[in-house]
Amino acid sequence: MRLTTSSPWTTLWLPVLLVTQLCTAIQLDITSTDSLKAASGTIAYGMMKYYSGNETGNWPGNLPSPYYWWYVFVFFAIFI
Repeated sequence: MRLTTSSPWTTLWLPVLLVTQLCTAIQLDITSTDSLKAASGTIAYGMMKYYSGNETGNWPGNLPSPYYWWYVFVFFAIFI
């Protein structure tokens, strides 16, 4: 399927994608310590939704499939 500006798919999905990007933005003021802490807390909270290693019976450092070891490395390196 080739998307052009006159395509009905473009006119349908482009506004949806633009609104989605606006809704998921994190407000950040780089001159404010509280703003930096709030933004990093929002990111960390969202990342920890994927982590199941702190649940009983799971391995520490475990992410659900199809994540590989290098994803886990990056995941925890961000927290450092």
